[in-house]
Amino acid sequence: MQPLAMLEQQLWAPAVSEDVRVVLNPEPDPHWRDAEAYRVLPRVASARMLLPDGPRAAVVGSLMNYRGLRRRRENLVRAALGTAARVGLPFPLPRLAVQVRAGTTAPGLPLAVLAEALGREALHASIGVRTGANRKATLQLVDADGAPAGYAKFGWNAVADEFVATEARALAALVREPGAGMLAPRVLASLDFHGHPVVVTEPLPGDVRGSYDDPGPPSPAEIYSLCPVHRSGPIHSTGHYRALVARLDGLDDGIMHRELGEAVRALTARTGTLHAPVPVSSRWHGDLTAWNCARDSTGHLWAWDWESSETDAVAGLDALHWDFSDRRLRAHHLADVRLGECVAAAAPHLRAAGTPQSLHPAVGAVYVLTVVERAATLASRNGGWEKVWISQAALLGLVGQALTLMG
Repeated sequence: MQPLAMLEQQLWAPAVSEDVRVVLNPEPDPHWRDAEAYRVLPRVASARMLLPDGPRAAVVGSLMNYRGLRRRRENLVRAALGTAARVGLPFPLPRLAVQVRAGTTAPGLPLAVLAEALGREALHASIGVRTGANRKATLQLVDADGAPAGYAKFGWNAVADEFVATEARALAALVREPGAGMLAPRVLASLDFHGHPVVVTEPLPGDVRGSYDDPGPPSPAEIYSLCPVHRSGPIHSTGHYRALVARLDGLDDGIMHRELGEAVRALTARTGTLHAPVPVSSRWHGDLTAWNCARDSTGHLWAWDWESSETDAVAGLDALHWDFSDRRLRAHHLADVRLGECVAAAAPHLRAAGTPQSLHPAVGAVYVLTVVERAATLASRNGGWEKVWISQAALLGLVGQALTLMG
């Protein structure tokens, strides 16, 4: 399926009917009127983003806002397009229009629904074109003057719906203490779009600088400011661990090869029979990485993308995930990433929570089980391992390392 066809499936399909159509480079037709219009970057066959085809200021804002979150090369392209838009030069880019039959009423198209939910007269959006296993439509919203107005994420199938609903719940439940600490964007609206959930979060500060400028790893105080330790107990008593084991047990037969399945069962047995208490966080972010974070000019760390968050989790998992994710991006091969080094890097966070040194390997084991479950679930949902970022062989290596660390 082509990228734009995937985007149509994720975003406009619920509203498409005999009176609504999505069309590329439409000729003028008195029987149809544009309800939404975009320019496709860089080209139709390899579309990565849609720009609003609307007021000049909205186009400029969509291109020039949040330059601190992007790579230098991408910023150069955007700057060139933004300059062209500012002086009114035409874009030599394909045009995609969502059109409504003349004389009919549009049945709740995305931008109109979002504008109503946010109490705006009109909104414009740049849209990321997602084609991966966990794809969903994401809209960076601006007003007619190009000022940031919010960030919207749309569910479109059972899997995406679950992630979007989880993010809305997690953000709504966060308690933000004044002063230093990690920050998360507030929910502006949580709504239904033709039976699918949508969450809209507030704009980030305009001066944030993200992973390509190295926001720096979060400190223990930052992580625990939004995910505080709220109790202690055995690993097997935590809500996250119980749900994790249930998901592993519920995986399709045969989705993991025999050797990996046996190793996972051995690691689950080891962690599930530990009775020593560990600190437990009220929740963990679930995907705390450099590419999901940025720092503003005051030094505050902003974290978004809470769709993998779960409550009542062993403290320290976010620190492990950050370090593991950083190492796997820098490694030539996943086999080069050593779990023991990740656990050692996360040790300051584990000590800050009060986790005994003897149980640090057990926290690493819980993280490895989480990686296995997420990868196997993606493979199950996508009919195989082709689109999964980690192979079964690499997972087997990680499980083996976790078993070795536990002794």
